[in-house]
Amino acid sequence: MKRNTLMLIVGLVITASMILAACQPAPAETPAEPPAVEEPAADTPAAEEPTAQEPVAEEPTAEEPVMSERDPVVRYAVLEDMTTTNVWALYDDTDSSFWNYLVTDVHWPSLYTLSDKRWDFIPMVAEGLPEPFVEEDGLFVSTIKLQDGLVWNDGSPLTAEDVAFTANTQLALRMGGNWLGQYNAEYLNKVEAVDDLNVKFYFNIEPGLSLWQYGTLQGNIVSSAYWAPKLADALAMVEGVDYESEDGIATVAEAIEIVQNMDNEGEPVFGEWMLNKWEVGAFSESVVNENNSAIGNKVEMYENGAFREVSPDGSYEFTAYGEPTGDKTLEYVTGPFFDSALYTVYNADAAVLALRNDDVDFILTPNGISQGFVDQLKTDDAITITTNKANGFRFLAFNYAREELADPILHQAIACMIDLDFLAERVLQGQALPVYTLVPEGLTFWHNKNVTRWCEGQDAKGRMETAVSMLKDAGYTWEVEPSWNEDRGGSVNYGEGLILPNGQPMPEYTLLAPSAGYDPLRATAGVYIEQWMSQLGMPVNAELTNFNNIISAVYETGDYDMFILGWGLTAFPDYLCDFFDQVGGNPYNYESPALAEKCVALYSETDMDAAQQIAMDIQVLLSEELPYITLFTTPMVDAFRNIEFPYTEVLDGIGPGYYGRPTLARALE
Repeated sequence: MKRNTLMLIVGLVITASMILAACQPAPAETPAEPPAVEEPAADTPAAEEPTAQEPVAEEPTAEEPVMSERDPVVRYAVLEDMTTTNVWALYDDTDSSFWNYLVTDVHWPSLYTLSDKRWDFIPMVAEGLPEPFVEEDGLFVSTIKLQDGLVWNDGSPLTAEDVAFTANTQLALRMGGNWLGQYNAEYLNKVEAVDDLNVKFYFNIEPGLSLWQYGTLQGNIVSSAYWAPKLADALAMVEGVDYESEDGIATVAEAIEIVQNMDNEGEPVFGEWMLNKWEVGAFSESVVNENNSAIGNKVEMYENGAFREVSPDGSYEFTAYGEPTGDKTLEYVTGPFFDSALYTVYNADAAVLALRNDDVDFILTPNGISQGFVDQLKTDDAITITTNKANGFRFLAFNYAREELADPILHQAIACMIDLDFLAERVLQGQALPVYTLVPEGLTFWHNKNVTRWCEGQDAKGRMETAVSMLKDAGYTWEVEPSWNEDRGGSVNYGEGLILPNGQPMPEYTLLAPSAGYDPLRATAGVYIEQWMSQLGMPVNAELTNFNNIISAVYETGDYDMFILGWGLTAFPDYLCDFFDQVGGNPYNYESPALAEKCVALYSETDMDAAQQIAMDIQVLLSEELPYITLFTTPMVDAFRNIEFPYTEVLDGIGPGYYGRPTLARALE
């Protein structure tokens, strides 16, 4: 499958400079710097989703029911309807949304995709992994071979011409959103179909992984036989246009509008599902595409990192990332195991009632089920509740322009004092999950499990004593040193007057955090972090303020000491460098020659294994220097009944991250 398109953010790099294309629809919080997107407020319940009309009584039925070994239908409750099925609008900013991708994201293939659960880079329609680039006439060239015998749902062949046409259409129209991240005219020069199975990509620079493997090679592909005649006039409009001129910009915008408003009835699609019926405002129904080549494939993932996929008849086999031997961490057969997938529009309250009444099998939301609804649903033994971490985190950051706050030892001591498990489980009452690393555990290939987790597992006494020892060893002193008080049942005697290694008293600082009205989780965390810092004798005051005030202070004026914000993350962890840009500057004024060297290497690296090692090294470095102290993420809660999946532990959850995964859903026995 294609990973959640909402989370694709592609870093584009020339030498040491970087441009990022954010491919997520207008998030609730977007700081002014471009590396990633701020997550929606953690306290936003499903009930606050825009409501829809109650579903009409009409149910979709197949015109000619086909007998099969599959069960009849898997039923999803959705909180909003689709707005379009036009591929050119869907992957531009125009109609990019979770609700559109629920039904349509599987329609168009890509050369490569990311595996279920582990997010390994694997082929979708390509044959094998990409070969290294070669230089031809000043351009960097790579040829990708497609698997033989692939067809669209109408039986027409999927060829290299489809790939070339799609890419060159975007190079001509220069749309935004995902299209920009996939086929960017600043870097991709042209694409040629060598023959039916081989397609040739020409780049102006040698692209690194973020631009190549996690960009162009995961780009959508459309049927050229269907779209070329329909787009001929619009493409003729932009031929030879000056993209920088006012007239040229207007002409391109007009052509894009024409293309994105075109009817696409009868368009060939590729994935396991194809749209059968759409009753606007009520429901949509997908049915199985029997011509999809992946149906029935067996997927195996191994403890040693190996990945293997094989077709039922053995005609297709792909193995990578080691020898497929030893213990398996996951094994499943690809469906679908239902004849159809039905998506009925409800408001949030009605969706919960429908699940409890056995009218639907799964509630789909972009942020998971809110705790209030979870409390209602968990009383029903027939309903399964699963909880996973979101692919993102809330964090504490420092302004390195404040010289006293630039000491990594101080950051380490603060991290030691912050009991993330206590904060998430006791203080925030399970509304958050602790995060100890910049790259989440669920991103298996890129996650470094060996980074330092400061004072993890220690009790309050141990944390205080370790933090004090760290500061004393670095030359800090106190007017009154923190100590442990057994007489009060065990608590910290607050330190007073922390003295810096240079003999000067530590200045007073302000910790900015969003107000309780915006995000009660971060507001509460800010108050507790103020207390933990105060226990060390740091003169810190938590200021709970409007979110825009924090953004202005951090990304505009630079007048701040410390703050708490959050990021949504991507599948490729180039954000390890994007957050702390060592060339163009970063709002934290954090400088690290070692990081700069590693990031230049990561941006330009084209080999997956080499990039993995660089990412591992960067994680170790950042866990020691701690420009960010990670705090927590929000849980993604799924609720379903009557069905089961081969896995439920997965970053972002089955619903928010995988659109309910109808291809793997099976009816309970």
